[in-house]
Amino acid sequence: MFRSSAPVTASGFRDRTSEIARVLSSFEALQAGAPRWLALVGPRKVGKTSLLLEAARRAPQALSVAVVDVFERAPLDLDVFRLFAARCIDALLDEEMGGSLSRRLHAPAEVRALLHRAPSLRTLDPGLRTDLDRLADDEATGDTVRRWLELPEELCIALDRTLVLAIDEVQELMGLTRYFEPFALMRSVWQRHQRVGYVISGSAPSVLRELVTSRHSPFFQHFHLFELGPFERVDAVELLVEASPPDRRIPGALAERIVDIVGGHPFYLQMVGEALVSEPPPYDDATLKPVLQGLLFSRTGRLSLYFHNEYARLVGHAATLAATLQAIAQEGPVRVTDVARTIGASTASTVRYIERLGDAVQRDDDGRYRVADALFGTWVRWRSPGGTVVPMSIVGDEAEQRVARILAELGFDLVYQSRASRGAFDLLALRGPDQLGLQVERAPFPLRFGKREWNRMDADARRWGWHWVIAAVDAEGEVHVLDPAKARRGREIRLGPEAGIDNLLRWIDERRSAEWSG
Repeated sequence: MFRSSAPVTASGFRDRTSEIARVLSSFEALQAGAPRWLALVGPRKVGKTSLLLEAARRAPQALSVAVVDVFERAPLDLDVFRLFAARCIDALLDEEMGGSLSRRLHAPAEVRALLHRAPSLRTLDPGLRTDLDRLADDEATGDTVRRWLELPEELCIALDRTLVLAIDEVQELMGLTRYFEPFALMRSVWQRHQRVGYVISGSAPSVLRELVTSRHSPFFQHFHLFELGPFERVDAVELLVEASPPDRRIPGALAERIVDIVGGHPFYLQMVGEALVSEPPPYDDATLKPVLQGLLFSRTGRLSLYFHNEYARLVGHAATLAATLQAIAQEGPVRVTDVARTIGASTASTVRYIERLGDAVQRDDDGRYRVADALFGTWVRWRSPGGTVVPMSIVGDEAEQRVARILAELGFDLVYQSRASRGAFDLLALRGPDQLGLQVERAPFPLRFGKREWNRMDADARRWGWHWVIAAVDAEGEVHVLDPAKARRGREIRLGPEAGIDNLLRWIDERRSAEWSG
């Protein structure tokens, strides 16, 4: 089954064979007395947490894994280190304690009660036992933070255990520099540890790379850099096919089509797969179009809202950053000078704007820039002026794309809808209060329709209160918008070029006026 709202493990975990082997290898190295720290780097929602949780599930029985997301502590302060220590204790002793220490840090008496339940702690050194009992009480200072960082190693020695602490979104700890340099303190304590290994991860790739590779960083040469990217094409297709329910199986050809559109990012694949199989089968391009419209090309779509949050994080209220991102999304890959010309800024200023966009923009070997996440770039184009044609350019055929461009120039927004919502029509065009059903035809004149097909279009338009037209695209690619009222009726319905509508907006106004007067 698909799962887009939580990390996946066990039977839901797919691909990442070499990646999981590398993490497990670092676990084995720790058990052999040669700790090997990992820095897991990748874009947001690419599966870093799922990888760590699945590795924890497969870890040797004698090794425990504690996973902490820095965002769990908001607003961020020094108490995040208290959370690190508590989560490590949970990983080592949760079964003995019968509860979670990290969830009771707000209640010191409950923390002590849980600790007293653990038989393994009864023979601890009195000093270590006192430190554990005071975990929830002590004020967060530089000295107590150092003590909290030391606790996991000391506890593992006392219990003859090994532990891996995995910290996600570790780059956020930079916000603690108002107290002290957190990474310098962490390194100074961790570098002596033999029983505890460390994995750091985050969704700011350039920041993490700098953190572990810069000669001026406290973590320089302490972590092995581990890049995690989207799925390979074959694995992405397999995810869509195999994760779909047996009675709602996504065909392989359609899975390939989806991967062509959204790429191999597992979060996007999970969202599209989840939305697709919520529709009744069979599944084809006609089913996929409205699913993508609802997810990505809608102000309230789940994937659209996700990208909106990312967009707001990147540009905030800075019009210059918004213009820079839009120019790169529209024209990329593109040179700095062309971006500068588009946004009306100097080259030097444009370089600074691009730097502020961080990992959202990547520089190719030839010096040109593109939006790093192609699907996010598509969303940026869609929300830009004239972007109504973007969905058709992604999932529509050539005829639909030509029709979309013509109507977009007239101020229409075009959307794909589900079979149940669109009836006999290919597209719905919206302009203010006006709704126009469009049937796109790719055939020479005269167009021919069976009476049943024709009557269904007419009935659907009446039922939903739409105007409707036929949009014919000839062999030269010219679009003809045809008035169904001028059709010739006989054994079949025929439409020729004489049914053409010269001014579609006036035609709609006339019909609206006729409806009101009637």
